Amino acid sequence: MTKINKKVPTQEEIEVRAYELYLKRGGENGSELDDWLAAEKELTESLLMDAHELQVADMTPLRKHAATS
Repeated sequence: MTKINKKVPTQEEIEVRAYELYLKRGGENGSELDDWLAAEKELTESLLMDAHELQVADMTPLRKHAATS
């Protein structure tokens, strides 16, 4: 099974995504915390989904081998 090292986004990744969300909203001030939290949640969920997909992919050969045994 592949070891997953990255489980949380970096501060820099969150900053970049929060800024993208800020621009998407039209660059209006006043929702910085909302942008930060939304970016953090989105990136964390994405990393968890990636980790899950890697775990499933790692298990696939075992399933095939077990089915042919």
